[in-house]
Amino acid sequence: MKHNDHQDPGVAAQQAVAGLARTVETVSRDVAALKGGMRNAASAGEVARLATIVSELGDLMTHAPAKRGGTAGEGKDKPEPIRSWLTLAEDETAVQAVLSELLPWLQTVFLRYSDARDGVPPCWLWHPEIVEELLWLMDAWTAAYQGPEASNKLVGDWHDRQRPGVTRRVAAYAPGCDALAHRDPADQVAVTVPLAIDADPFVTWWATNRDHNGPAPTKEQVKAGRRGGLAAVSDTAGGHR
Repeated sequence: MKHNDHQDPGVAAQQAVAGLARTVETVSRDVAALKGGMRNAASAGEVARLATIVSELGDLMTHAPAKRGGTAGEGKDKPEPIRSWLTLAEDETAVQAVLSELLPWLQTVFLRYSDARDGVPPCWLWHPEIVEELLWLMDAWTAAYQGPEASNKLVGDWHDRQRPGVTRRVAAYAPGCDALAHRDPADQVAVTVPLAIDADPFVTWWATNRDHNGPAPTKEQVKAGRRGGLAAVSDTAGGHR
């Protein structure tokens, strides 16, 4: 029995097992016949063939590829992480490397589409969420056109779904925004999580009493966590606003 490189190892193993079963059955009949005093010259050959099949079957199972879904890293290389502008290393070289790819791609590919030119605001570099969208769209374009699995199907998906989706979201992130809107002091924190410092009561609520309403917000929490501060709500404790 010889393994065909073009044959699925699992199918080959099943065929080998089936052949082994047939051979064992034949040998069993030969042994029974010998015990009854009958001569069977083929028995030695059958035993030798059985040994060969067992050896080849063991070799086949040893070199069979690991099943998908096994232990991480077993039988395959660890996949490359998808790069993200939002979690990019705080390193000027890393940032420069990304922009050195993204800027020419925007010029050559993305901004060739009129809806893209209309949707990308002049201040797009001030908006990390916009850079993030454009970065993954560029990487998707590269995979579709130039990657090892490039195909017309991936290209079609990029045109039909991915590019229009990113173009639509980018236009919605900063409608009417321009560079003049970005005159805030440079040392201000760009993003804060509302009420993050007051999370402890919510931990207790969700861990012990989630079937009831959560803790009522204080005036200080409302001021910190809602646009308009205290003026945005009535002067009452708890309840819906």
